Amino acid sequence: MKEIPSGSSLEKEAPPSCFGDGDKVCPVDEEGIMQPQRGCLPCSYLRACLQKVMVHRGKIRVVDEQAGSKVGGFFKRWSDLKLKKNG
Repeated sequence: MKEIPSGSSLEKEAPPSCFGDGDKVCPVDEEGIMQPQRGCLPCSYLRACLQKVMVHRGKIRVVDEQAGSKVGGFFKRWSDLKLKKNG
């Protein structure tokens, strides 16, 4: 049986201990602006980590999209939004 070479995409590494820690990854400055750290740029978990921080801080929310047409999804979201405003 062949061994998987080191660095292969099949090999899973655990996220670093700072994963999702907003105070370490992107602290907020005096003006309330988030400042991503340069040391985080080479991390392979950067996108997921920043997304977790943004969700935790209430800046974004993750919406699970159903499989289907993009146009159909757009009209469904638009319709839901209109019903919320009018209802």
